[in-house]
Amino acid sequence: MAQTSAAKALEVYTKGTEAWFPDEQEGWIMGKLSSKTVEGDKVKLVFRIESQKKDITFESTLAKLDANKAADLPPLKNPPALEGIDDLAMLSYLHEPAVLHNIRLRYAQENIYTYSGIVLIAMNPFQRLAIYGTDIMREYSGKRRDELEPHLFAVAEEAYRSMIQENKNQSIIVSGESGAGKTQSARYIMRYFATVDDLGTMSRSTENSSSSGGVSEVEKAVLATNPIMESFGNSKTTRNDNSSRFGKYMEILFSKPTGPSKSVRITGAIIRTYLLERSRLIFQPPTERNYHIFYQLCAGAPAAERKELGLGSWESFFYLNQGGNGTIPNVDDAAEFIETTKGLSDIGIALATQWSIFKICAALLHIGNIKVSARRDEADVADDDPALEMVTKLLGIDKKEFKKWIVKKQIITRSEKIVTALNQYQAVVGRDSVAKFIYSMLFDWLVKIINQNLARDATPNQRFIGVLDIYGFEHFKKNSFEQFCINYANEKLQQEFNAHVFKLEQEEYVAEQINWSFIDFNDNQPCIDMIENKLGILDLLDEESRLPSGSDNSLITKLYQRFAVPTQKFFEKPRFGQQAFTIKHYACDVIYDIDGFIEKNKDTVSDELMAVLNASEFDFLKEVIKIEVVEAPKPETTPGRAARGGSSMKKPTLGSIFKASLVKLMATIRETEVHYIRCIKPNSAKVAFAFEAQMVLQQLRACGVLETIRISCAGYPSRSTFADFADRYYLLVPSKEWGPDAKKLTSTIVKKVISDEDKHQMGLTKVFFRAGQLAYLEKLRSERQRECVILIQKNIRRCVYQKRYVRMRTAAVKLQTATRTYQAQKLYRQRRETRAAITIQKNVRTWLSRKRYQRIRDAVVKIQSSIRMAKARALSQALREKNAATRIQKTWRGYVVRKQYKITRRRMVLIQTSVRRRAAVKQLKVLKAEARSVGKLKEINYKLEGKVVELSQALNASKEENTKLSEKVESLESQVTGWKDKFSKIESQTKAVTANLNTGSAEMKKELLELQHANETLTKEGEKAASLLRRREETIAKLEEELAASKEEVAKLREEVKNAPKVEDTTTVNALKKEVASLRDQMSRLLAGKYRADRVADQQIAEQKSPQSSDYPYMNGMGSPPNGSINGYFGQEYRAATSVPGQIELDLAAAAAKVRPRRHSYVEGAPASPVLDRTESAQRKNRANVMVDTRAPIPGPMDEGQVLEAERSVRILEDKALEEEIIDALVTNLRIPLPSTQTVATRKEIFFPAHLVGTIMNQLINHDLPARMLSLMSNVMKAVQTLTMKFEDDYVSAFWLSNCYELLCVVKTTQEKQAREGGRRRQAGRRDSDASETERSLEKVRTDLDYLLIEIYHGWIKELKKRLSNMIVPAVIENQSLPGYICKQSGGLWGKWGKSSASSQFTIEQLLNFLSKLSKTMRCYYMEDSMTRQILTELLRVIGVSAFNHLLMRKNFCTWKRGVQIQYNVSRLEEWCTSHGIAEATLHLQQLLQAAKLLTLNKTSPQDIETIFDVCFLLNPTQIKKLLSLYYAADFDSPLSPELLKIVASRAVLNEKSDVLLLDLEQAPDFAKPNPHTVDQIERFVPAWMSLPHIQAVVTSA
Repeated sequence: MAQTSAAKALEVYTKGTEAWFPDEQEGWIMGKLSSKTVEGDKVKLVFRIESQKKDITFESTLAKLDANKAADLPPLKNPPALEGIDDLAMLSYLHEPAVLHNIRLRYAQENIYTYSGIVLIAMNPFQRLAIYGTDIMREYSGKRRDELEPHLFAVAEEAYRSMIQENKNQSIIVSGESGAGKTQSARYIMRYFATVDDLGTMSRSTENSSSSGGVSEVEKAVLATNPIMESFGNSKTTRNDNSSRFGKYMEILFSKPTGPSKSVRITGAIIRTYLLERSRLIFQPPTERNYHIFYQLCAGAPAAERKELGLGSWESFFYLNQGGNGTIPNVDDAAEFIETTKGLSDIGIALATQWSIFKICAALLHIGNIKVSARRDEADVADDDPALEMVTKLLGIDKKEFKKWIVKKQIITRSEKIVTALNQYQAVVGRDSVAKFIYSMLFDWLVKIINQNLARDATPNQRFIGVLDIYGFEHFKKNSFEQFCINYANEKLQQEFNAHVFKLEQEEYVAEQINWSFIDFNDNQPCIDMIENKLGILDLLDEESRLPSGSDNSLITKLYQRFAVPTQKFFEKPRFGQQAFTIKHYACDVIYDIDGFIEKNKDTVSDELMAVLNASEFDFLKEVIKIEVVEAPKPETTPGRAARGGSSMKKPTLGSIFKASLVKLMATIRETEVHYIRCIKPNSAKVAFAFEAQMVLQQLRACGVLETIRISCAGYPSRSTFADFADRYYLLVPSKEWGPDAKKLTSTIVKKVISDEDKHQMGLTKVFFRAGQLAYLEKLRSERQRECVILIQKNIRRCVYQKRYVRMRTAAVKLQTATRTYQAQKLYRQRRETRAAITIQKNVRTWLSRKRYQRIRDAVVKIQSSIRMAKARALSQALREKNAATRIQKTWRGYVVRKQYKITRRRMVLIQTSVRRRAAVKQLKVLKAEARSVGKLKEINYKLEGKVVELSQALNASKEENTKLSEKVESLESQVTGWKDKFSKIESQTKAVTANLNTGSAEMKKELLELQHANETLTKEGEKAASLLRRREETIAKLEEELAASKEEVAKLREEVKNAPKVEDTTTVNALKKEVASLRDQMSRLLAGKYRADRVADQQIAEQKSPQSSDYPYMNGMGSPPNGSINGYFGQEYRAATSVPGQIELDLAAAAAKVRPRRHSYVEGAPASPVLDRTESAQRKNRANVMVDTRAPIPGPMDEGQVLEAERSVRILEDKALEEEIIDALVTNLRIPLPSTQTVATRKEIFFPAHLVGTIMNQLINHDLPARMLSLMSNVMKAVQTLTMKFEDDYVSAFWLSNCYELLCVVKTTQEKQAREGGRRRQAGRRDSDASETERSLEKVRTDLDYLLIEIYHGWIKELKKRLSNMIVPAVIENQSLPGYICKQSGGLWGKWGKSSASSQFTIEQLLNFLSKLSKTMRCYYMEDSMTRQILTELLRVIGVSAFNHLLMRKNFCTWKRGVQIQYNVSRLEEWCTSHGIAEATLHLQQLLQAAKLLTLNKTSPQDIETIFDVCFLLNPTQIKKLLSLYYAADFDSPLSPELLKIVASRAVLNEKSDVLLLDLEQAPDFAKPNPHTVDQIERFVPAWMSLPHIQAVVTSA
């Protein structure tokens, strides 16, 4: 069996096989097997190293190989298909060189993240990459860990979703050496948690997002801890410009999941810190810096504060200038200081407290500048030391005491206190210990305040995600106490990591129920026990630190005695020297220098200096150090206790504190689900994308990645589901053994190709393989495919040659046929030409004969036409003369009739004017007779004066008109005389003609009779005009007499008013009051009743109350009064006016006249009296009493029916029920007609809500109710907004978007109408304040409608994007519609081992159906074409951008088959766009189309790369580089060579800063609102199925 095992292992090593060999520079180099020799028991393998041009020979024996299970054989290289894979656990040969090569290859492709099972390996790129923006976060939000490329965000997303779904706390451990990028990684993770809930596929709705872009104040405060902790805890080292000098575990607290999406928000955070490097405050190696805060304070403090704190440049402070370099390239300390102060403010630290912090920091710098000189063997500090002065001033401590206890110390014995002097070194140590102590306490105080402010709202048992940013394993030339603690912490973490990996591996095996043995792994528990157990290293260190005489030498002696024994495998004593010891850690052996262990472990301040600090006048300093206050020691009676007295023994040591915090950290981690991120520093020079193999290998060993791989290799590292395995390797068995049972087929394949049962295991759902078996299967599959390809090529070549022979034979036959055809055609052409010549001669002769005949015929015809033309011209002249005479007669007769009509109309206007004037005079007399009350005399006087002025103006106008009529009469008489003369002449001529002809024609007689009749008519009209003129003069005279009488009466009334007594008659006043009350009561009863009353009833009431109102129309010139009696008519009118209803009617008519004067009135231009002005203003203020349509002309006094109609319309419009009916029936509960292609609704059936609302709006404007109109429209718009923002269905949004635009057009039409009317009023010289108010209200409504339209558009677009986001990737990227190009759904490494591929959820047909349904909906609702195009174009943009971004982030997905499928899907979208008339939308798909073309183009030579850049001109070099780095070479496709990737990377570097990787999904174009059109007619259509009584009443009255 042993020989068989070795032989099987050697079978894989065939000629050309590639294997790895160790190398001092590159770590591992690759060699190709050139010869293999197996002679008996000896084995000889010769490998050629092409890179070094040398051969390496491997020699061994079969027995030796069998003994160690062929472990000595050179490790094999993985197949090309596995190179650059994103998960190291998927490698077939899983060993150190394979891991190093895969990481190196991915790093060269600028893929800095790689999975290794549950671990994410993060390589520091040493340059900024555009892979941490919000768009990248959005791509990872909601995605599975294995769905996209490895990334920090994938790990953070997995932890975030696990916390929500499993309700379990999470931990993310970020480790690595200094400069590996731990701090930056932890910062990105925290930023992801702060923004993840606002990402989703699209952004959150506006009502849930805050003004700061969705980040709450708590989240901002959590993020603000980063600059604070980095300023006070980070510094520049030789390895890292921003190295964390402490460990940090931040628990980010989250709220409970809420809503259907189970979203959570950050509610706070708790920070734990570990092992702050205190010694950095007082000492920095060359090129390194102190903590950032000190340099920031020196550079960024304002001048006044800098002077107060005594700050200068960093070179002036001893604690800052030891490293010799106080600046960091590309870092502005002043700007960082501002960021730090902003962070302090964000977490709730007041500005005054901040300057107290900075005051302490400045004091620490001055402590370092205190000069400690040596005077003999004693230390001394000058009294006038400026640094001492500044320190005591800033800290508020006693100068003498502080100076005294720096250079002296006190020893307390049983009976006395002894004060001794310190030497210079001891004094400097004491001075520095004060500075370290204060800074350490300040750092702890900051952490405590941050926790208090961030965890203010924390609740018990609140879920959290912990982020551990802790130092990695450290191994320097000189390692001290700090490295010991750091490596101790890493030992603990590595043990936890190994146990976690082992547990996961075993759980997988148990779940699949496979036979397995316990996997042995290197357990470092003995090493940990040696450090932390009782009488361990830490225990001995603490014991020695508590002894007054304790020293490093005595400690190292105890360590040698305790651990330098043969049974202890993890401790080693050096061969030379007694000042060091070696601990064999899991990563490597580390030699620790014992010097300083005791002092660093104590790290205490003397009691005397503590007393000085506690006596400070600076309250903030006492608050910071109060946790260290210790009471004065009491005298002890026991000598032993006195000998060991001192406060330092009561304080815990640094080692014990660190051990306790580490134990607590481990307990917390064990209670959480852990995620690991290992940061690797690729080179020591911090050069971008430079790779030092040995350095990376060392870190891989230190971070435990290789140990994880070793644990996996001990079991079954390769695994696959039965379906995936059968789908991949079914070629290895005959087709007769194929079947639908995937498990059975898998078992058949495995049994046939793998004879050793230990190399595989069959689980319940998966098949498991030992390391290397997957590569063996791939090799067999490639060979089988090669055989099949050769067979296919053989048959295709046979077919090709057969077709070529058939083609040649067919060509020969065709040539013969063509030759014979040519000869026959030539003979045929000769015969045809002979026949054609004969035919041509015949036709030419025919043509010449025909031409001669036509010339003769044309001459004859021309002669005949000339003769006939002469005859016709004579006849035409006679007819023309006759027609002219007839036209002259017709014109003359028309002129006579029109002239008579004008004269008659002018006379009627004159009569109507006289009648109206007389009626006005009589009305004046009646009103004067009724108004005898003393209180009304003054008002009547004003009214009479106004009427006198009106009559005077009317009289003047009548006189002017009389003069004009007189002139017209004279002209008419002269015309009549002229016509008489003409008539006499015509009569004499007629008689003469009659006498000459003896007989006249009937036509001439008729004309003569007409002329005679016209003469008589003119004579009669002249007489009538003369009589009318005389009557006019008589009427004017009467009016003048009445005017004079009115003036006299007015004068008498004025005298009566002047002479009237001051005290009114009580009886008269009471009588008048009763009469007024009675009139009001009758008026209220008359106008009582709701507007829902029948119109016929209102008309009947009006007829009963005012029987004479129907006679009023006779006053407007449209007719004459009955019986032709003007006086009788006006008498009836005045008799009706004396009754109460008549009086009400006149009052209403007068009010209407005051609001707008009557048209066609001769007194329109007269100045208004003060009484009328006051009345008009009163009417405007109280339109509820009397409201009429001021826009309509008022021909005369309104009848009572019209008054009631106007009043009822006002009540309807002002009733709240109308508004409720509009909002309820027309908006909220409207049954929207569903879109249908079978029964298409008409425009009025779609737009009736907009038109009905527009009709009501116009009615409100016509009744001068702009405020009511504005209120109604605002409420309607709010209701529409509330309804549409629910997004219950697309047809609701589309319907109201169309109606809002139609309503906007109605408003614009109304605005234009109002503007035209306002222009006419301005031309007439009238100003109307109501009109301006109406225009302002309309403008406000139009603006609000614009906002509503935009809001509905953006809200609907947002909702459509949310629904579309779930369809884009499955339909466009994953859907495979072409049957000949099907590839695995998840692409890449055969659907990811161990992960079953899910089928596409949506297809391209479903996506097109979604777009078609949306387009049909908008078309059925007659949506404006520009809005429809914008919506569809925006959705197509989202499809193109989302699909493109996903393709850039999808791992192991970019194959040439996938490119063909995507091109087909995009072409379907382009066809849809073209068929729907939005061809411009295809521009948004071009980048996706070019990305798909890139996948299908050749990529084998530099010329192909140039072709790719030419074809994909819309893609920037960064995107092309990303796509090529993601390209996966499928079967028979050659993978991209590293040289080609370097060419692409060199072109991408040129524009890397300006290029963007992902397209901006949120950068949507602004909504281009279409210009409203003019509505020709506002439809008043009300659907028959709707009950709208109030709206119907308004529409009917409109």
